[in-house]
Amino acid sequence: MEAPTPASALIHSSTLVVAGVFLIIRFSVIFEFAVFTNYYLILLGAMTLAFGALSANFQVDIKKLVAYSTISQIGYLVCGCGFLCYEEVLLYLIIHALNKAFLFVIVGYTVHFFSGNTDLRQMGGAYLYSFDLAVFFFGVGFNLAGLPYSAGFLGKEFLLFQILRDDFISGLVRGCWLVSFICTPIYMFTVTFLVSFGPKKGAISAYSSYWYNNIRLTFQTLTSLFNKPNLITFLN
Repeated sequence: MEAPTPASALIHSSTLVVAGVFLIIRFSVIFEFAVFTNYYLILLGAMTLAFGALSANFQVDIKKLVAYSTISQIGYLVCGCGFLCYEEVLLYLIIHALNKAFLFVIVGYTVHFFSGNTDLRQMGGAYLYSFDLAVFFFGVGFNLAGLPYSAGFLGKEFLLFQILRDDFISGLVRGCWLVSFICTPIYMFTVTFLVSFGPKKGAISAYSSYWYNNIRLTFQTLTSLFNKPNLITFLN
């Protein structure tokens, strides 16, 4: 798929990928009477979140890493639907959609910064040129990892409370959740370090083009600002 970065962020974070989960919530009245279907959703969601978290740790393409992260997070939602905690699922769906949309925009900015390169092994040193990128990466990673005092921690805590209070949950599901809890902070802060604080391994043209574009945009802004008609419009 080829689309502008904002459109791609919208599609991959909060529309198409969570449409199935939203349909389950809408038809929750039917699912509440399907006991074996709920068991299937629990096992499917647990295996999905563990598989997505493990796969994300072995990706070198930043877009694939974020995609597997989305798969892992949707596993939480499907597993929560199996436990019939639809309010908690809807809350975490909104939290995840906002954070993942922001993350896709940041990833798109990072890819443009490195001249279209998506390989994490050829990235690094971005904080020297764009420190706000490092701050945003850290904030979104902190939230998606579900670390304490974050919105992601609040949403996951609601789902985890629903799971731990049930006695029929199997050890497989508990193990899958544990794997995801361990792997999610690892790959989120790994990508933050490789992009922002790692050694500069990209082409010199990537960094020089960033400075050139900044200088060009600044010059164009100043030129348009001090142009008399534009200045009067700006002041008005």
